[in-house]
Amino acid sequence: MRNQIVALMNSFVRQGNPMPNQGRFTKEHMKESLACFPRALREFFRNDGLDVAASLSYFMVLAMFPGLLALISLLSLAGASESGTKWIMEILEQGLAPNGHASNGDSQQLLDTTEQLLQGLASQASGTFWAILAGSLGALWSTSGYVTAFGRSLNRLYGVPEGRPQWKRRPQMFLITVMIMLVTVITLVLLVTSGSIARGIGNVVGLGDSFVLMLNIAKPPIMLVMILLVLALLYYFTPNVKRPRFRWFSAGTLTALVILGLSLVGFGIYLSQFASYSATYGTIGGVIILVLACWISNIALLLGALVDIEFIRLRQLRTGLPADDEVLLPLRDDTLVAKQELATYKDLVQAQEVRINHGGDPLQDMEIDPQRPAKRKTKLLPVGLAAGAAWMISRATTIRSLRKDTEKTSDQGH
Repeated sequence: MRNQIVALMNSFVRQGNPMPNQGRFTKEHMKESLACFPRALREFFRNDGLDVAASLSYFMVLAMFPGLLALISLLSLAGASESGTKWIMEILEQGLAPNGHASNGDSQQLLDTTEQLLQGLASQASGTFWAILAGSLGALWSTSGYVTAFGRSLNRLYGVPEGRPQWKRRPQMFLITVMIMLVTVITLVLLVTSGSIARGIGNVVGLGDSFVLMLNIAKPPIMLVMILLVLALLYYFTPNVKRPRFRWFSAGTLTALVILGLSLVGFGIYLSQFASYSATYGTIGGVIILVLACWISNIALLLGALVDIEFIRLRQLRTGLPADDEVLLPLRDDTLVAKQELATYKDLVQAQEVRINHGGDPLQDMEIDPQRPAKRKTKLLPVGLAAGAAWMISRATTIRSLRKDTEKTSDQGH
Protein backbone atom coordinates (compact mmCIF):
# COMPACT_ATOMS: atom_id res chain seq x y z
CA MET A 1 0.00 0.00 0.00
CA ARG A 2 2.83 2.37 0.88
CA ASN A 3 4.58 1.70 -2.44
CA GLN A 4 1.37 2.34 -4.39
CA ILE A 5 0.83 5.68 -2.67
CA VAL A 6 4.44 6.70 -3.25
CA ALA A 7 4.20 5.73 -6.92
CA LEU A 8 1.02 7.78 -7.25
CA MET A 9 2.76 10.73 -5.60
CA ASN A 10 5.74 10.51 -7.96
CA SER A 11 3.52 10.30 -11.04
CA PHE A 12 1.53 13.27 -9.86
CA VAL A 13 4.66 15.33 -9.33
CA ARG A 14 6.02 14.37 -12.77
CA GLN A 15 2.81 15.49 -14.42
CA GLY A 16 3.19 18.90 -12.80
CA ASN A 17 -0.50 19.28 -11.94
CA PRO A 18 -1.18 22.43 -9.97
CA MET A 19 -2.47 22.02 -6.45
CA PRO A 20 -5.11 24.21 -4.85
CA ASN A 21 -3.63 27.18 -2.99
CA GLN A 22 -0.15 26.04 -3.99
CA GLY A 23 2.40 28.79 -3.51
CA ARG A 24 -0.12 31.12 -1.84
CA PHE A 25 0.96 32.46 1.55
CA THR A 26 -1.95 32.82 3.95
CA LYS A 27 -2.46 32.94 7.69
CA GLU A 28 -3.65 29.35 7.54
CA HIS A 29 -0.38 28.33 5.88
CA MET A 30 1.59 30.15 8.57
CA LYS A 31 -0.41 28.44 11.31
CA GLU A 32 0.16 25.03 9.73
CA SER A 33 3.87 25.68 9.37
CA LEU A 34 4.27 26.83 12.98
CA ALA A 35 2.44 23.71 14.16
CA CYS A 36 5.28 21.60 12.76
CA PHE A 37 7.65 22.66 15.55
CA PRO A 38 5.62 21.47 18.58
CA ARG A 39 4.70 18.31 16.68
CA ALA A 40 8.39 17.64 16.02
CA LEU A 41 9.06 18.02 19.75
CA ARG A 42 6.28 15.54 20.58
CA GLU A 43 7.61 13.10 18.00
CA PHE A 44 11.05 13.47 19.58
CA PHE A 45 9.79 12.17 22.91
CA ARG A 46 7.53 9.55 21.30
CA ASN A 47 10.59 8.07 19.62
CA ASP A 48 12.66 8.17 22.85
CA GLY A 49 14.83 10.94 21.43
CA LEU A 50 16.87 11.37 24.61
CA ASP A 51 17.90 7.71 24.52
CA VAL A 52 18.65 7.85 20.79
CA ALA A 53 20.82 10.93 21.33
CA ALA A 54 22.65 9.14 24.14
CA SER A 55 23.45 6.18 21.89
CA LEU A 56 24.63 8.54 19.17
CA SER A 57 26.88 10.25 21.71
CA TYR A 58 28.69 6.95 22.21
CA PHE A 59 29.41 6.67 18.50
CA MET A 60 30.35 10.36 18.35
CA VAL A 61 32.95 9.97 21.10
CA LEU A 62 34.39 6.91 19.33
CA ALA A 63 34.51 8.80 16.02
CA MET A 64 35.82 12.09 17.44
CA PHE A 65 39.47 11.17 17.89
CA PRO A 66 40.02 9.51 14.49
CA GLY A 67 38.02 12.36 12.96
CA LEU A 68 40.29 14.96 14.55
CA LEU A 69 43.32 12.98 13.41
CA ALA A 70 42.02 12.95 9.84
CA LEU A 71 41.18 16.66 10.03
CA ILE A 72 44.60 17.69 11.28
CA SER A 73 46.30 15.38 8.77
CA LEU A 74 44.40 16.95 5.88
CA LEU A 75 45.13 20.43 7.26
CA SER A 76 48.82 19.54 7.34
CA LEU A 77 48.61 18.65 3.65
CA ALA A 78 47.17 22.12 3.08
CA GLY A 79 49.89 23.66 5.26
CA ALA A 80 47.40 24.93 7.85
CA SER A 81 47.64 22.39 10.68
CA GLU A 82 49.17 24.79 13.24
CA SER A 83 46.87 27.71 12.46
CA GLY A 84 43.87 25.36 12.24
CA THR A 85 44.45 23.87 15.70
CA LYS A 86 45.00 27.36 17.10
CA TRP A 87 41.72 28.56 15.59
CA ILE A 88 39.87 25.53 17.03
CA MET A 89 41.22 26.36 20.49
CA GLU A 90 40.15 30.00 20.14
CA ILE A 91 36.61 28.99 19.19
CA LEU A 92 36.47 26.56 22.12
CA GLU A 93 37.70 29.22 24.54
CA GLN A 94 35.07 31.68 23.32
CA GLY A 95 32.38 29.04 23.71
CA LEU A 96 33.38 28.12 27.26
CA ALA A 97 33.74 31.76 28.33
CA PRO A 98 31.08 33.60 26.27
CA ASN A 99 31.07 36.70 28.50
CA GLY A 100 34.81 37.17 28.35
CA HIS A 101 35.37 35.88 31.89
CA ALA A 102 38.27 33.62 32.73
CA SER A 103 37.56 29.91 32.53
CA ASN A 104 36.96 28.10 35.80
CA GLY A 105 38.35 24.70 36.80
CA ASP A 106 36.01 22.62 34.64
CA SER A 107 36.38 24.77 31.53
CA GLN A 108 40.12 25.05 31.94
CA GLN A 109 40.44 21.30 32.40
CA LEU A 110 38.53 20.70 29.18
CA LEU A 111 40.66 23.28 27.35
CA ASP A 112 43.89 21.70 28.62
CA THR A 113 42.71 18.22 27.63
CA THR A 114 41.72 19.42 24.16
CA GLU A 115 44.99 21.28 23.65
CA GLN A 116 47.05 18.25 24.63
CA LEU A 117 44.97 16.07 22.33
CA LEU A 118 45.35 18.40 19.36
CA GLN A 119 49.08 18.76 19.93
CA GLY A 120 49.48 15.01 20.12
CA LEU A 121 47.48 14.48 16.95
CA ALA A 122 49.44 17.21 15.18
CA SER A 123 52.70 15.49 16.09
CA GLN A 124 51.38 12.22 14.61
CA ALA A 125 50.22 13.88 11.39
CA SER A 126 53.61 13.80 9.76
CA GLY A 127 55.26 11.88 6.96
CA THR A 128 55.02 11.73 3.22
CA PHE A 129 51.98 12.81 1.27
CA TRP A 130 50.78 9.26 0.59
CA ALA A 131 51.36 8.15 4.19
CA ILE A 132 49.33 11.06 5.54
CA LEU A 133 46.60 10.46 2.95
CA ALA A 134 46.39 6.73 3.75
CA GLY A 135 46.25 7.46 7.47
CA SER A 136 43.53 10.04 6.91
CA LEU A 137 41.40 7.61 4.91
CA GLY A 138 41.77 4.95 7.62
CA ALA A 139 40.77 7.44 10.29
CA LEU A 140 37.80 8.56 8.19
CA TRP A 141 36.63 4.94 7.89
CA SER A 142 36.47 4.79 11.68
CA THR A 143 34.72 8.15 11.78
CA SER A 144 32.05 6.89 9.37
CA GLY A 145 30.73 4.69 12.18
CA TYR A 146 28.95 7.72 13.62
CA VAL A 147 27.46 8.63 10.25
CA THR A 148 26.16 5.05 9.91
CA ALA A 149 24.61 5.21 13.39
CA PHE A 150 23.05 8.56 12.56
CA GLY A 151 21.45 7.04 9.46
CA ARG A 152 19.93 4.25 11.57
CA SER A 153 18.50 6.86 13.95
CA LEU A 154 16.92 8.78 11.06
CA ASN A 155 15.41 5.53 9.76
CA ARG A 156 13.74 5.18 13.14
CA LEU A 157 12.38 8.73 12.95
CA TYR A 158 11.07 8.16 9.42
CA GLY A 159 9.59 4.82 10.45
CA VAL A 160 11.29 2.86 7.67
CA PRO A 161 13.49 -0.27 7.76
CA GLU A 162 17.10 -0.34 6.66
CA GLY A 163 17.11 -2.03 3.27
CA ARG A 164 20.67 -1.33 2.09
CA PRO A 165 23.11 -4.24 2.37
CA GLN A 166 26.20 -3.73 4.49
CA TRP A 167 28.53 -3.88 1.49
CA LYS A 168 26.63 -0.98 -0.08
CA ARG A 169 25.75 1.09 2.97
CA ARG A 170 29.19 1.34 4.60
CA PRO A 171 30.93 2.67 1.45
CA GLN A 172 28.10 5.18 1.04
CA MET A 173 28.52 6.36 4.64
CA PHE A 174 32.28 6.55 4.10
CA LEU A 175 31.82 8.78 1.04
CA ILE A 176 29.47 11.02 3.02
CA THR A 177 32.09 11.24 5.78
CA VAL A 178 34.75 12.18 3.23
CA MET A 179 32.49 14.89 1.80
CA ILE A 180 31.84 16.31 5.28
CA MET A 181 35.54 16.25 6.11
CA LEU A 182 36.44 18.02 2.86
CA VAL A 183 33.86 20.71 3.60
CA THR A 184 35.33 21.10 7.09
CA VAL A 185 38.90 21.33 5.80
CA ILE A 186 37.99 23.90 3.14
CA THR A 187 36.09 25.93 5.72
CA LEU A 188 38.97 25.91 8.20
CA VAL A 189 41.51 26.80 5.51
CA LEU A 190 39.37 29.77 4.50
CA LEU A 191 38.85 30.85 8.10
CA VAL A 192 42.50 30.66 9.14
CA THR A 193 43.70 32.42 6.00
CA SER A 194 44.83 35.87 7.15
CA GLY A 195 47.75 38.22 7.17
CA SER A 196 50.27 37.88 4.35
CA ILE A 197 48.44 34.94 2.73
CA ALA A 198 45.16 36.82 2.50
CA ARG A 199 46.97 39.94 1.30
CA GLY A 200 48.74 37.90 -1.39
CA ILE A 201 45.43 36.47 -2.59
CA GLY A 202 44.02 40.00 -2.60
CA ASN A 203 46.91 41.20 -4.75
CA VAL A 204 46.28 38.36 -7.21
CA VAL A 205 42.60 39.23 -7.58
CA GLY A 206 43.34 42.95 -7.56
CA LEU A 207 41.79 43.84 -4.20
CA GLY A 208 44.89 44.13 -1.99
CA ASP A 209 44.20 44.92 1.67
CA SER A 210 40.48 45.22 0.97
CA PHE A 211 40.37 41.45 0.49
CA VAL A 212 41.72 40.96 4.03
CA LEU A 213 38.95 43.14 5.46
CA MET A 214 36.28 41.37 3.36
CA LEU A 215 37.58 37.95 4.46
CA ASN A 216 37.50 38.89 8.13
CA ILE A 217 33.91 40.10 7.79
CA ALA A 218 32.86 36.99 5.86
CA LYS A 219 34.35 34.44 8.29
CA PRO A 220 31.31 34.00 10.60
CA PRO A 221 28.79 33.69 7.73
CA ILE A 222 31.07 31.22 5.96
CA MET A 223 31.23 29.05 9.07
CA LEU A 224 27.45 29.10 9.51
CA VAL A 225 26.81 28.27 5.86
CA MET A 226 29.24 25.36 5.95
CA ILE A 227 27.65 23.97 9.11
CA LEU A 228 24.27 24.10 7.33
CA LEU A 229 25.83 22.21 4.42
CA VAL A 230 27.10 19.47 6.74
CA LEU A 231 23.64 19.16 8.33
CA ALA A 232 21.99 19.02 4.91
CA LEU A 233 24.35 16.22 3.82
CA LEU A 234 23.53 14.21 6.94
CA TYR A 235 19.78 14.71 6.63
CA TYR A 236 19.61 13.93 2.91
CA PHE A 237 22.01 11.04 2.34
CA THR A 238 22.10 8.98 5.54
CA PRO A 239 18.48 7.68 5.89
CA ASN A 240 17.05 4.94 3.70
CA VAL A 241 14.50 7.25 2.07
CA LYS A 242 14.57 9.32 -1.09
CA ARG A 243 13.69 12.85 -0.13
CA PRO A 244 12.10 15.01 -2.84
CA ARG A 245 15.13 17.29 -3.23
CA PHE A 246 18.35 18.36 -1.57
CA ARG A 247 17.77 21.42 0.59
CA TRP A 248 20.85 23.28 1.80
CA PHE A 249 18.74 25.80 3.72
CA SER A 250 15.71 24.08 5.21
CA ALA A 251 13.62 24.52 8.32
CA GLY A 252 15.34 21.49 9.85
CA THR A 253 18.92 22.58 9.24
CA LEU A 254 18.20 26.11 10.47
CA THR A 255 16.42 24.77 13.56
CA ALA A 256 19.30 22.41 14.34
CA LEU A 257 21.81 25.24 13.94
CA VAL A 258 19.86 27.57 16.27
CA ILE A 259 19.29 24.89 18.92
CA LEU A 260 22.90 23.77 18.66
CA GLY A 261 24.24 27.30 19.07
CA LEU A 262 21.94 28.27 21.95
CA SER A 263 22.40 24.99 23.82
CA LEU A 264 26.20 25.01 23.56
CA VAL A 265 26.39 28.68 24.62
CA GLY A 266 24.11 27.91 27.56
CA PHE A 267 26.20 24.86 28.42
CA GLY A 268 29.33 27.01 28.29
CA ILE A 269 27.78 29.53 30.71
CA TYR A 270 26.74 26.68 32.98
CA LEU A 271 30.26 25.28 33.02
CA SER A 272 31.91 28.64 33.65
CA GLN A 273 29.53 29.77 36.40
CA PHE A 274 27.84 26.87 38.18
CA ALA A 275 29.30 23.45 37.39
CA SER A 276 31.99 21.67 39.44
CA TYR A 277 32.67 18.48 37.51
CA SER A 278 36.39 18.60 38.29
CA ALA A 279 35.65 18.57 42.02
CA THR A 280 33.15 15.73 41.66
CA TYR A 281 34.81 13.49 39.07
CA GLY A 282 38.44 14.49 39.41
CA THR A 283 40.65 13.92 36.38
CA ILE A 284 37.81 12.49 34.28
CA GLY A 285 35.72 15.65 34.64
CA GLY A 286 36.78 16.77 31.16
CA VAL A 287 35.57 13.48 29.69
CA ILE A 288 32.18 13.85 31.40
CA ILE A 289 31.86 17.36 29.99
CA LEU A 290 32.76 16.09 26.53
CA VAL A 291 30.10 13.35 26.67
CA LEU A 292 27.46 15.85 27.83
CA ALA A 293 28.37 18.22 25.00
CA CYS A 294 28.02 15.35 22.49
CA TRP A 295 24.63 14.42 23.97
CA ILE A 296 23.34 18.01 23.69
CA SER A 297 24.64 18.26 20.12
CA ASN A 298 22.86 15.07 19.06
CA ILE A 299 19.60 16.24 20.63
CA ALA A 300 19.82 19.36 18.46
CA LEU A 301 20.57 17.29 15.33
CA LEU A 302 17.62 14.93 15.94
CA LEU A 303 15.23 17.82 16.59
CA GLY A 304 16.31 19.45 13.33
CA ALA A 305 15.74 16.18 11.45
CA LEU A 306 12.24 15.86 12.95
CA VAL A 307 11.40 19.43 11.92
CA ASP A 308 12.39 18.54 8.35
CA ILE A 309 10.22 15.41 8.51
CA GLU A 310 7.22 17.39 9.75
CA PHE A 311 7.57 19.95 6.96
CA ILE A 312 7.76 17.15 4.39
CA ARG A 313 4.61 15.68 5.94
CA LEU A 314 2.91 19.08 5.78
CA ARG A 315 3.72 19.48 2.08
CA GLN A 316 2.30 16.01 1.39
CA LEU A 317 -0.86 16.71 3.38
CA ARG A 318 -1.39 19.91 1.41
CA THR A 319 -1.29 17.89 -1.81
CA GLY A 320 -3.97 15.53 -0.48
CA LEU A 321 -1.71 12.54 0.28
CA PRO A 322 -2.62 10.34 3.29
CA ALA A 323 0.47 11.28 5.31
CA ASP A 324 -1.44 11.60 8.60
CA ASP A 325 0.52 8.88 10.37
CA GLU A 326 3.84 8.71 8.50
CA VAL A 327 5.75 10.45 5.75
CA LEU A 328 5.28 8.76 2.37
CA LEU A 329 8.71 8.58 0.79
CA PRO A 330 10.18 5.80 -1.37
CA LEU A 331 13.01 3.70 0.00
CA ARG A 332 16.50 4.04 -1.39
CA ASP A 333 16.94 0.28 -1.29
CA ASP A 334 14.66 -2.53 -0.11
CA THR A 335 17.02 -5.45 -0.65
CA LEU A 336 17.23 -6.38 3.02
CA VAL A 337 13.54 -5.83 3.74
CA ALA A 338 12.39 -9.03 2.02
CA LYS A 339 15.24 -11.00 3.58
CA GLN A 340 14.35 -9.76 7.05
CA GLU A 341 10.67 -10.59 6.56
CA LEU A 342 11.61 -14.09 5.37
CA ALA A 343 13.88 -14.59 8.38
CA THR A 344 11.08 -13.48 10.72
CA TYR A 345 8.67 -15.90 9.05
CA LYS A 346 11.16 -18.78 9.42
CA ASP A 347 11.61 -18.01 13.11
CA LEU A 348 7.83 -18.01 13.56
CA VAL A 349 7.45 -21.36 11.80
CA GLN A 350 10.22 -22.92 13.88
CA ALA A 351 8.62 -21.66 17.10
CA GLN A 352 5.25 -23.14 16.04
CA GLU A 353 6.89 -26.48 15.25
CA VAL A 354 8.46 -26.60 18.71
CA ARG A 355 5.10 -25.84 20.34
CA ILE A 356 3.25 -28.47 18.28
CA ASN A 357 5.92 -31.13 18.94
CA HIS A 358 5.41 -30.62 22.67
CA GLY A 359 1.64 -31.15 22.57
CA GLY A 360 0.40 -27.74 21.51
CA ASP A 361 -2.82 -27.34 19.53
CA PRO A 362 -1.90 -27.19 15.81
CA LEU A 363 -5.16 -25.31 15.04
CA GLN A 364 -4.69 -22.63 17.69
CA ASP A 365 -3.10 -20.14 15.30
CA MET A 366 -6.05 -20.46 12.92
CA GLU A 367 -8.39 -18.99 15.57
CA ILE A 368 -6.31 -15.88 16.16
CA ASP A 369 -6.34 -12.82 13.97
CA PRO A 370 -2.66 -11.91 13.43
CA GLN A 371 -3.57 -8.23 13.04
CA ARG A 372 -5.14 -8.02 16.50
CA PRO A 373 -4.17 -9.44 19.88
CA ALA A 374 -6.13 -12.46 21.02
CA LYS A 375 -9.14 -11.60 23.17
CA ARG A 376 -9.97 -13.63 26.25
CA LYS A 377 -13.45 -15.13 26.11
CA THR A 378 -15.46 -13.85 29.04
CA LYS A 379 -18.47 -15.79 30.40
CA LEU A 380 -21.08 -13.16 31.11
CA LEU A 381 -23.50 -15.21 33.29
CA PRO A 382 -21.08 -16.10 36.12
CA VAL A 383 -19.71 -12.57 36.13
CA GLY A 384 -23.21 -11.09 36.32
CA LEU A 385 -24.24 -13.39 39.18
CA ALA A 386 -21.09 -12.56 41.11
CA ALA A 387 -21.62 -8.83 40.61
CA GLY A 388 -25.26 -9.09 41.75
CA ALA A 389 -24.32 -11.07 44.86
CA ALA A 390 -21.66 -8.53 45.76
CA TRP A 391 -24.16 -5.70 45.38
CA MET A 392 -26.74 -7.45 47.60
CA ILE A 393 -24.16 -8.14 50.32
CA SER A 394 -22.95 -4.53 50.32
CA ARG A 395 -26.54 -3.27 50.46
CA ALA A 396 -27.42 -5.52 53.41
CA THR A 397 -24.30 -4.44 55.27
CA THR A 398 -25.14 -0.77 54.73
CA ILE A 399 -28.73 -1.20 55.98
CA ARG A 400 -27.53 -3.08 59.07
CA SER A 401 -25.04 -0.35 59.95
CA LEU A 402 -27.70 2.36 59.52
CA ARG A 403 -30.07 0.51 61.88
CA LYS A 404 -27.37 0.25 64.52
CA ASP A 405 -26.65 3.96 64.28
CA THR A 406 -30.36 4.76 64.63
CA GLU A 407 -30.72 2.57 67.70
CA LYS A 408 -27.68 4.18 69.36
CA THR A 409 -29.08 7.64 68.69
CA SER A 410 -32.48 6.74 70.18
CA ASP A 411 -30.89 5.23 73.30
CA GLN A 412 -28.83 8.35 73.87
CA GLY A 413 -32.00 10.48 73.57
CA HIS A 414 -33.77 8.52 76.33
